[in-house]
Amino acid sequence: MSSQKERFNFRKPEVISATPRAKKERKRINFKPLKSLFYVLCLLGVLYLIVFSSVFKIKNVQVDGVKSIEISDYLNQTLVGKNILLMRTGKYLDDLSMQFPILQEARLVRGLPSTVKINISERSQELILCNDQGCYEVDARGYAFHKTPRPTDKIVLVDQKNLAISENDKLFSSTFIKFYLDAIDEFGKNSIVLKEARMDETTFKITFVTTEGWAAVLDSSEDLNNQISAVKEVLANNKQDVHEYIDVRVEGVAYIK
Repeated sequence: MSSQKERFNFRKPEVISATPRAKKERKRINFKPLKSLFYVLCLLGVLYLIVFSSVFKIKNVQVDGVKSIEISDYLNQTLVGKNILLMRTGKYLDDLSMQFPILQEARLVRGLPSTVKINISERSQELILCNDQGCYEVDARGYAFHKTPRPTDKIVLVDQKNLAISENDKLFSSTFIKFYLDAIDEFGKNSIVLKEARMDETTFKITFVTTEGWAAVLDSSEDLNNQISAVKEVLANNKQDVHEYIDVRVEGVAYIK
């Protein structure tokens, strides 16, 4: 019996707690360097597209307002192949004006990706000034802009002081230009045929030489109508006494020789 008890002698069970399993840390991929690399690659791609790619190279040049083939050819030669985004339009137009003083205004419009349009207006010749150096066309603002042979079908203004002239020089005021042109018109209306005009002392004194040999001396700072009226009165009453000139620069007085 005692042996049976010994067989069934139960031990007090011990409570053994299970050892918790250590959690495995998940490995996280750091995408920040990849994002930075992606942005850098994108930036390099854009820079390559802008700087080195042919996408933004100028292929077409549209020119409006140009009469000279020389200017048109120059525009094509100097623009085709340039980068339309990187070119300095202000400097290019300044250089263009220096190269061709005949240009009055030039405007460049970019047409992405590879076309530019140039709108140009050329100066118009209002008078021709001649001296021993040659003849220059002068625009409405009084600037010399183009050297030209002396015309045989137009009245020229002769500079008898033979001043040095260069293209783009400011020679006259717009007021003088208007007086000069209006005077030529008035002589024509009164059937007085002019050969040339002369300027020697200042721009205030202009001598209009007729094909008959005599001249009318006018003051460009005074009223033109009064001076033309004085010339007409002398011709109507004393033309036989006029051999060299009629000087009407002083109001109310006409000097004849």
